[in-house]
Amino acid sequence: MAQANSLKSLNRESSDVSKSDLFSVAPHLLLEEEGFNTRGAFCEDYYERPDIKAGIRALADAYRRGDYVPPIIVKVRDGKVYVREGHRRRRAILLAISEGAEIRKIQVLEHKGDEAEQTLLIATSNDGLPLTPLEKAVIYGRLANWGWSDQEVAERVGRTAEHVRQVRALLDLPLDLKRMIQAGEVAATYAAELFREHGEQAVQVLKDAQSENGDDRARKVTRKNVEKKQSPKIAKKVVAAMHKSVSSITRRLDTLRGDGDTFTLTLTREDVEELQALREKLAEIEGGGEEASTEEQRELAL
Repeated sequence: MAQANSLKSLNRESSDVSKSDLFSVAPHLLLEEEGFNTRGAFCEDYYERPDIKAGIRALADAYRRGDYVPPIIVKVRDGKVYVREGHRRRRAILLAISEGAEIRKIQVLEHKGDEAEQTLLIATSNDGLPLTPLEKAVIYGRLANWGWSDQEVAERVGRTAEHVRQVRALLDLPLDLKRMIQAGEVAATYAAELFREHGEQAVQVLKDAQSENGDDRARKVTRKNVEKKQSPKIAKKVVAAMHKSVSSITRRLDTLRGDGDTFTLTLTREDVEELQALREKLAEIEGGGEEASTEEQRELAL
């Protein structure tokens, strides 16, 4: 008896092997539906970003070499083939073809779910490019508009309902603030914090901090940048020194001597030393020499 040497022949002999839903289609049939893909939401010229262009370049080289690349997932509607997962791969294929690669057909996998399931595919795919908080927010918001609760979304994406709620709340931020988040100019959590504190002025607060840094937009604006621009922050050790010095003085108010508008207060050497130490700490703040807080240092390290 001849031995099976392919899945096709093994499929004829065993019920444990079956054909998949893979099809091969001509690349020019693959279309992108405007507004479907959440990647690059609120970001102008997303596909012109250096990191995105580099990823597409690497994929195009892989297609040219004939390397294995996972199939693109598509949805057929009204005779048209729309990409549902693999937008960078589609662009990479077209780039490779424009450079002379003879790619006549490409493998695709047809998605059977409805619009909600297709949207969830973006959040749960293993495309290798992590979603930003705002890209997740668009997905969560879209599902919420279709009647999904935060808990239902959380169960499908493997997170908590509180995570879904907090991320979805990013959609309420001003458009310019969302663009700054997507451009990597500020962390989403800090942007939300500034918006709660300053409202619509949060954008200007960040731009002022950027201007202070020479408008270097490649550098993320942090809490340290903003607080340095707005006003010096009094560290806990300075507050403690102030409390100790003031307390030592108020305890000696009963030693006041004098009449009219002139009084004399008796201080110990220790009182005077504490006041001198406090003066030095305040001088450091005025000169901008105070060290960043632990929280700030942690943020800068991220």
